Amino acid sequence: MHILLIPSWYPDHPGDVKGVFFRDQALALKEFGHQIGVIAPNLRSLRSLLGRVEIDKSNDFELDEGIATYREKVISLLPRVPYGSFWLLKRTAKNMFKNYIKLHGRPDIIHAHSSIFGGIIATDLASEHGIPIVLTEHSSGFARGTFKNWQLKLAERASVKADLVISVSPSLGQLLGNLFPLTKERWQWIPNVVADRFNSPKRISKNDDAIVFLNLAFMNENKGQRDLLRAFKRVATKSAKAELWLAGDGPTRTDLEKEAINLGLNNRVRFLGVITPELVPELFKKVDVMVVSSHYETFGVVIAEALMAGLPAIATRCGGPESIIQEYDGLLVPVRDPDALGDAMYELLENLEFFDSEAIAERAFARFSGKAIASRLTNEYEKLITRNNQKTDCA
Repeated sequence: MHILLIPSWYPDHPGDVKGVFFRDQALALKEFGHQIGVIAPNLRSLRSLLGRVEIDKSNDFELDEGIATYREKVISLLPRVPYGSFWLLKRTAKNMFKNYIKLHGRPDIIHAHSSIFGGIIATDLASEHGIPIVLTEHSSGFARGTFKNWQLKLAERASVKADLVISVSPSLGQLLGNLFPLTKERWQWIPNVVADRFNSPKRISKNDDAIVFLNLAFMNENKGQRDLLRAFKRVATKSAKAELWLAGDGPTRTDLEKEAINLGLNNRVRFLGVITPELVPELFKKVDVMVVSSHYETFGVVIAEALMAGLPAIATRCGGPESIIQEYDGLLVPVRDPDALGDAMYELLENLEFFDSEAIAERAFARFSGKAIASRLTNEYEKLITRNNQKTDCA
């Protein structure tokens, strides 16, 4: 089967963390035996391009482990004009799609990721060419109210026009159904892929008995790391063997570092900076527990990755984690409640020996591995193609 992916964002190169779960799904589908292509127009502000000092590792074309991947930068000349960015991206994507078909043939399925703007572009292209379209929604912007009215109209149009709509968590599907009533009963839940590189519950022996909690996330207010530091203060007063590692970067990092000092935790908290995808599995082997303190998550792929690696997890009930953490995988706590989070961290610390890493990894693999997700998606693709062929025969 020939599947073309049109994501709303995508890694600029294999080591890029942006949209890595889209690439992981593409690789899983390729491994499952499908022909996979990617076209990824990428909106960039003029200011960001002029101020860019690091080496740009992205390529306009890359054969990424057998996946024909096309990227093109689109300079946002109309950032304040409603629909301006959409028009620019759509024009670029249309040309990329035309060239893709010339080189690789017509795809059997177009699978778009996130409606703003990959989804709406893909549904328009699919309608023009009579190709079945799948839309998977990932964005937390719907819950956080960050989209403008014109963007919501585009998202609704994409969701209504798509032949199959998928959400990465049940809570997101329910939210989208309420937001777009015409899609209310249509949302299916298929989670993100967790790359097989995480499926290694073997641990590195440590020289001391420190229990290390890890938070791996972009650092902004939504990720709740300030709550996490206050929760860890509660743990640190009860146990001398606990450490907290924060991996990632972002606008709140400086304030978080100051907060750790103010709480007297500077010797117990480590800021690791950005960890590239290929290094994350090795990091998981050095820690004991994953902690997610977010205020909202559509899914929470880092939790599924940690479980696949055999790590127990603690997370807030912020949307996605409730569908990931099962009994014996870890603990769930209320959002924005540092005391409850701290108590859960201490409880898990005291009972860590009762969590079976191999069993955690086995359960996660059955639900989130590339093979498991690719199999589920393939079943849905086959149904759509059959339905589309029946429509064509009746026409």
